[in-house]
Amino acid sequence: MRPHRAVLACACLLLAGCGAVGPAGGDARTVNPALAGTPTASPTPATPARPPGVNASGVDRRALVAAHEDALDGRSLTVETSRRVVADNGTVVLDSARRSRTDGLAQFYRARVSETPYRRAGGRVFNVSYWRNDTVTVRRWADGNDSVSVTLDTDVPARSLFDRTGASAVESLLAGYELRYAGTTTRDGETLYVLTEANAEQPFRPLRTNVSLRALVARGGVVRSITVTYRTVEYGPPARARAQFRVTNVSDTEVPRPRWVDEALAERAAETGGEGDEE
Repeated sequence: MRPHRAVLACACLLLAGCGAVGPAGGDARTVNPALAGTPTASPTPATPARPPGVNASGVDRRALVAAHEDALDGRSLTVETSRRVVADNGTVVLDSARRSRTDGLAQFYRARVSETPYRRAGGRVFNVSYWRNDTVTVRRWADGNDSVSVTLDTDVPARSLFDRTGASAVESLLAGYELRYAGTTTRDGETLYVLTEANAEQPFRPLRTNVSLRALVARGGVVRSITVTYRTVEYGPPARARAQFRVTNVSDTEVPRPRWVDEALAERAAETGGEGDEE
């Protein structure tokens, strides 16, 4: 019986090798056909491009503000900001709005404050407008009580006006918050990058709670809009605050020249012998 077992064992070994080696001149076969070809590596997904200062780990606010200013420098644009605080009992504590229209060196800026938590004589509305070009600034002040004054002054410092790109407003609204990147959205066919506040409760701002911040930023760094809402006791009674910022009409803004500007320039021309309009 032992010789028969040895022959059977040899036959098994010979049959086991038939799967690995084919007949002479035939195609080679493998146990796993999937391994016959050279594996192709899958491409590594590219990191999505983001605005300057925006990355997965956080937001460099200074880099973002600088990019916003650089991207809009020299372009015509309209910038609007507003802030409104309403107490829980319905009393409007603060209501203000600013609008700047810029084209080159020409700018028309208006600020209006109808309510403020600070005392004002007679509760008058604060309403001031500036028009300027590269040589002259004209200011119109209306106190809401039928009193209007127009002043022509070539020495009004630029810092007293709203900056042309709105960068200082962006810096002010975003300062102190821990911003994070929250994906993209589309508006009017443009892809915008969403930034939000990472912490609704503000450990370093004990007067603000339930904070919600949403900023939309274009690829080149232009901050298109910012909306911030929060609850606050900054002004005494509990209230709800809302601040907004937006940039519109980029490269498509015209700066109006109000009639009171022409009147002020004409008046100076009469006083100086015809050199009033320096535009």
